[in-house]
Amino acid sequence: MDNGAKRKLSEEQEDVEAQFEEEEDAGNKADEPMDAPAEKVTGARTSPVHGSRRTLRPRQAAIRGGRSKSRTKDDKPPVMLYKEDEPLRDLHKYLGEGPDDGQLVEVRIPAEYITNSNRQVRARQLWGTDVYTDDSDLVAVLMHTGFYLPAASPPPPAIVELRAFLRPLPPQDGYDSKARNSIRSRAWGAARNGCSFRVEQCKAITPNGASVELDASLARAPAAVPTFVQSAETRVLNTRSAAHSQERRQRFVQEVTVQYNLCNEPWMKYSMSVVADRGLSGSQLTSARLRKEVLLLETHSQRYELSSDSCGRGSADATTAPDEDTYRWVRCLKPHTLSGLQELGLPLPEEEYEPMYSKIGWEELRWSNAGVQVCGKFFPIVRLQFMDRRKSIKPLSADT
Repeated sequence: MDNGAKRKLSEEQEDVEAQFEEEEDAGNKADEPMDAPAEKVTGARTSPVHGSRRTLRPRQAAIRGGRSKSRTKDDKPPVMLYKEDEPLRDLHKYLGEGPDDGQLVEVRIPAEYITNSNRQVRARQLWGTDVYTDDSDLVAVLMHTGFYLPAASPPPPAIVELRAFLRPLPPQDGYDSKARNSIRSRAWGAARNGCSFRVEQCKAITPNGASVELDASLARAPAAVPTFVQSAETRVLNTRSAAHSQERRQRFVQEVTVQYNLCNEPWMKYSMSVVADRGLSGSQLTSARLRKEVLLLETHSQRYELSSDSCGRGSADATTAPDEDTYRWVRCLKPHTLSGLQELGLPLPEEEYEPMYSKIGWEELRWSNAGVQVCGKFFPIVRLQFMDRRKSIKPLSADT
């Protein structure tokens, strides 16, 4: 809005207020008795005898009410910082008048505390189910509600911090105990002091400042386990661009290297970025990706296959996932070409591999820059390839 329009709006508002004051003066004069003293009529205008408050006209009330609502809507929730050995002491300050009228509070948890080495998580310092006491540890609560499962030390490099949004609640009559996500909460009676809280939202903050919404999972164990490593590597490429801008001469490109496998076909060079999760949601985890795909890996002389044990062989779309996925690691007896793998089907049939490890969890696969460690045995991987699960395709006969 330009200055002329603002000036016109201000003048219209002043005219409305002036008209309202004239009508108010006329009403006051009409209410005065006929024998009122002259000095009260001719003197300076005073407030009515009863001191009544000035009432706002509907238009003015709507304007002022809209301003107050906009200020309330733009208010950000208060921020608190998580500390490992300290409860959320000031959470009761944000309680509301009603049971669900508490103000939403944001609690930021640094990445150094979201690991299995957190003492409060190991000691099961949480009381309640869905609604918890205010002295419950927040990392243990997030694990119990399924928003986040702490990884092993050191902290995952893909997450800088977690931001949990809590709703303060009045003290409850009792707090139930329940086992969820490999942790059991403790029971407690009626609380006399303090407050309770409920986790309504949780976000993960990545190194580039992006926030990823995390979903709660009340299952016994996660169907897919995250692999917290960098999903892509970039480097600066100096080009001979004719542009004068330095930003256009130095472009960021994703670094991808191709190697030839044992059948002289192009595969991807092994790196941790290739096996990393594509995101933090459940469908973007590499462990969940193996429900529909098979991972083939090679050393300099051998080929191995990593596939899910939970999905039936040959099912191209595993829509129903169990509570916890398990995997198998086998050695391929003979490296086949891509066309040969399509005929045989993936995962490979029993006559095409030597079983090594089966029914293993994703935590038993230790990925590193030089290879992978499976159940304590190290395999120096140099290249790999993801392929879709498929049924066996029999070659067509010459007659057809």
